[in-house]
Amino acid sequence: MNRCILGVVILALTAAFSAPAVAGKGDRKLSVPRSAPLLKGKTLDLRFAEFAQGIWVRDLSNCPAPRIDRNAPGSAIAIYRGLLETPGRICQVYGAEKDKLRTQRAAINCLLNDGGEAIELVTVQPRGTNGLMVQEGERPPVHFRFCEAIQPVLQSAQNTQN
Repeated sequence: MNRCILGVVILALTAAFSAPAVAGKGDRKLSVPRSAPLLKGKTLDLRFAEFAQGIWVRDLSNCPAPRIDRNAPGSAIAIYRGLLETPGRICQVYGAEKDKLRTQRAAINCLLNDGGEAIELVTVQPRGTNGLMVQEGERPPVHFRFCEAIQPVLQSAQNTQN
């Protein structure tokens, strides 16, 4: 009798494992957070704070920066509205703390020059009148100095027409 039951169980398991798996729509749907955990419960914006906007360099002798993408890694950073560019990548904000005067955290989605993508958290904080501390993820903060303002495209087009 035990052999009969064992045979039925083996047959049932064989049938169960050999049958095709069927999943309904949404069965494997992943839950993706809309913002970084550190930003939960905050009022969010899609741009960086005014104090962070501009072109920033580590060494003022590199100012004006010819083009951000042609600078050495870690030597320059450009922040304008919802964009952040460093040598090697360009990033777009998908969530940032709003109305912070001293420190702002922003979740950014980056397109790397090699074609890859990265999602990071960046923290920016003013230092004195012309300084900016930038911390990317868990890396140590880096001190940048203000180099120049970024002129909006429409304004620069008007200036060339005059």
